[in-house]
Amino acid sequence: MDKTDDAESLLATALQDMLAGERLLAERLPVVAAHARTAALSEALDREIARARLQADWLAADARSAGGPPNLWMQGIMDDAARDTETIDGGPLLDAAMVGAVRKALAAKHVSYETAVALAERLEEADLAKTLRRCRDEEAASDHRLAAILEQCAAAAA
Repeated sequence: MDKTDDAESLLATALQDMLAGERLLAERLPVVAAHARTAALSEALDREIARARLQADWLAADARSAGGPPNLWMQGIMDDAARDTETIDGGPLLDAAMVGAVRKALAAKHVSYETAVALAERLEEADLAKTLRRCRDEEAASDHRLAAILEQCAAAAA
């Protein structure tokens, strides 16, 4: 495996990693989301799936995002979420666990987007930085909405 030795290469690696993560989330979240019991969570997860698809399209538009290895952090998060659907009783407890899983994915994505923004800005790629900032900011907004849903799930589970 070649070593990454400059900002341009690291940005390409970041784009590849984020694209793989967005595609994996878009592919696997629908199976998990099918277990949501509350309308608010179901709607929020549908938005996350649509946003992952859209962000994957934005990332794929940059030729540097092609290739790259699987995204192991997203795979692990989605493996845990799938396991939750099999081991936690349906209802508020499972809904709370699903919120937690998606928030973990959003946190990982947020940090990845921040890294890519910093690199794109350093490389004076203003258009790419703008797109990546928009994605990063959407992660934060989604996390805030899901935190409110978590409160509802926790109250219903008590």
